[in-house]
Amino acid sequence: MSRSMSSRVMSRSAIPSDSRTLASSAASGIETTWLDADAAAANWRLIASHTHTTPRPLIIIPRPKCFTVKTTQSYSPPSDEVALEQFHTRDSVYVCIVHSLGRRVLHGIGLADAHQIHRMTGTILPIPAAHRLRTAAKLLAALALTACSGDQVTVIQSLTVSIQPRRALIVGVGQSLDFDAVARDARGALVSGEVQWSSDAAIAEILSNGLATGVAAGVTTISATIEGFTGTAQLEVFVPEQVGTYEVGTSYFGRREYVEYIPGDLPVVMSAPHGGAFTPNEIADRTFGVTGTDRNTVELILAVREAFLEQTGRAPHVIISRLARVKLDPNREIVEAAQDDPYAEQAWQEFQGWIKAARVTIDVDFGRGMYFDLHGHGHDIDRLELGYLLSAADLNRSDVALNAVAFVASSSIRDLGRDSPLPFSQLLRGPTSLGGYLQAEGVRGVPSPGDVSPGSDAYFTGGYNTREHGARSDGEVISGVQIEHHFSGLRDTSGNRGVYAAQLARSIRAFMLEHYGFFSP
Repeated sequence: MSRSMSSRVMSRSAIPSDSRTLASSAASGIETTWLDADAAAANWRLIASHTHTTPRPLIIIPRPKCFTVKTTQSYSPPSDEVALEQFHTRDSVYVCIVHSLGRRVLHGIGLADAHQIHRMTGTILPIPAAHRLRTAAKLLAALALTACSGDQVTVIQSLTVSIQPRRALIVGVGQSLDFDAVARDARGALVSGEVQWSSDAAIAEILSNGLATGVAAGVTTISATIEGFTGTAQLEVFVPEQVGTYEVGTSYFGRREYVEYIPGDLPVVMSAPHGGAFTPNEIADRTFGVTGTDRNTVELILAVREAFLEQTGRAPHVIISRLARVKLDPNREIVEAAQDDPYAEQAWQEFQGWIKAARVTIDVDFGRGMYFDLHGHGHDIDRLELGYLLSAADLNRSDVALNAVAFVASSSIRDLGRDSPLPFSQLLRGPTSLGGYLQAEGVRGVPSPGDVSPGSDAYFTGGYNTREHGARSDGEVISGVQIEHHFSGLRDTSGNRGVYAAQLARSIRAFMLEHYGFFSP
């Protein structure tokens, strides 16, 4: 902590012209040499000599101006001769040199120019006696200069420069994003100053306003310097693989293989958002929302894909999140899903983007199709829960009530419900409903002929993916269903997954042949 002493006031004419003249501060007991301002300005070089006794600050008094302390820095000169120019900035000059025993340390105080004056106040802050005998390089003296109004000047010991965002991702060459930088002193107060930006220009270029633009794939450090202090951030430029035509059965991966897409050739899209196991350190853990994993649902969706291949020779489109749910929840909107982590956000975009791409392919190739989002539940009753975005209260209604247009319009199978000759309640829980075909295979589910509604039992209605990718509006031709699976007997073992996968594949095929009139090309 610095302590201010009584100040010495002198006019310009009172400043000694002899650079070897000593002026002692009785209050501090430190010998001080005042260098002539004109000589210093003309020479711009200072020959620093060893001091083998008490440290002696050498203080350059610049041309008479109004000064305000901006910042301080420390520097160890490589030789006895130090060029003063190297300590200049656009609006500051560093003017205080301190010697310690055995090692010289240059301690600079930046002084910002204002208007000329004819009087200057110099306050020398003393070095405690105990410190004068130390040989440590940190033995420093400080100089604070005030003028004009005589207001108290605060010497800023250090600044912390922070950049937002701290970690950032640019997807694609030529894409841009903004960085912002602020400086704060030790008390947390904002300090103004010009920001100087830098980066590896081979990876990303950054302008003076903080706008960074991707140049090539790679990672670079973004640096922001304010008043001699620097903060850093990390920027990655990710260039996705450009795919002209997706090959059926080939796995395509996003950044770091967090998301996998296996294109198919059936009018069926299937996704598994909650079965991933990757927990990369680069992605922060989510701090709110559900983080539990739907065990074995990745293995389950791959088993269902194999079952379709065995039964038809063709496969559905499959999208898998390989990230653990504590890192990403692709079945939520992006704020809750990724929680501002740039790498999780990219994985979310890839997951959602590939579902959309598969839907577009089905629309072009078939005109209509279905989307199934596969999950696992831990409810007390071992049965499938088929989610159509209708609540348990909705499904608890009578068939007559459920046949109302309002329920058709709010469901995720609006397209199918609008065009089917069957009453809507029969599409949901009749013999030819998906639940009906599964029941015929020996798989219990709700809604179905045997379990027409959840009653008061726990039931998942369908989440973000079903709302986003099911048919909830005019023009949407891909109807969606969320399928929640209990664990025991369905997804607990490889054998059980194989048996159930075949049952589900047969049920989906039968349902689509009944209500769409087609299933394969």
